[in-house]
Amino acid sequence: MRYPGGETGNTPGPAYPTAARMNTKNRMQELPIAIGSFHEQKRFIERNAPFLLEFPNLNALTKKVFIRRLKLPVRAEAADEQRLPEEVPGLAASTERLTARIVFYLGRMAADDFGEILTLAGNGRGFGAYKIVRGMYERVVTALYLEKNPAEARAFAESSAITRLNFLNRILEDSPGTESELGPGILQSIQKDAAAAQAKRKQSICSKCHQPITQEAWTRVSLDAMAKAVDPSLAVLYPPFYLEGTMQAHANMFGIERRLFCKDGAISYKETSEDEARFAVHLGHHLMIRVLVMQNKYFNLGHDEDVQRRADAFVAVWDGAGPPDVPL
Repeated sequence: MRYPGGETGNTPGPAYPTAARMNTKNRMQELPIAIGSFHEQKRFIERNAPFLLEFPNLNALTKKVFIRRLKLPVRAEAADEQRLPEEVPGLAASTERLTARIVFYLGRMAADDFGEILTLAGNGRGFGAYKIVRGMYERVVTALYLEKNPAEARAFAESSAITRLNFLNRILEDSPGTESELGPGILQSIQKDAAAAQAKRKQSICSKCHQPITQEAWTRVSLDAMAKAVDPSLAVLYPPFYLEGTMQAHANMFGIERRLFCKDGAISYKETSEDEARFAVHLGHHLMIRVLVMQNKYFNLGHDEDVQRRADAFVAVWDGAGPPDVPL
């Protein structure tokens, strides 16, 4: 936390001003002028100068890719013109259109994820950044998978109705009176949409009891299997990209052990995680290049040379960099 005059603090949580400080306008000058640790921000800048010099170029290309009017990819337009006679009118085109929108917005969210990674890592919060890397990786892999398997996009989209109903049911379980606030017919409409989506989900037969098994998720393919299907190199990176963040996002002993270290014969807790922060930015940068390559190619944006320059710069920035030395 940085206050007027340059004082900084580095506590486990933000040191918010007390109510007493805000009682009069004369005391308002004691409020912080920035949130975070100035010391950690300075350290991050010093340690990651090559990346920070490249970031404006990366950010400029990201804006070109995402701040635009969404135009369908060529193959989606072709689906309208080359529809087979036996196909239901508009089905192929609508599937391609739906896929395009999902691929676009998953990429857009991944770009937001990268910004969040930088905010956390820039303040020495590497373990927190790992949690965001996890979600970013999932979005990128899912977008790549749907790009190659557009027929799965409808199941992905329709899963929203089931998720919405599950979310609402949990609210109503804990707060029964909430149903009256929904408005007439809202719950019934959500239930109807969820039932229709659930009925379309694929079934398989249990090898033991020989009864039908309806899948719970929008796909039976696991995330690591998706990664392997779209690019084996992404599957190899599944542990640092996804599993590390999972360990930090959930309560488990392994996650605790990641944050401990031995000093002077005693166990200490890592207040900051600079090495992890640097590696999280490395991982996020890697995924950002994947996002830009995918969006440029899928939507035929014509940024091939710019994307290649950013990919080449990535190699130059992180040449020789690896994961932090953390004992397993």
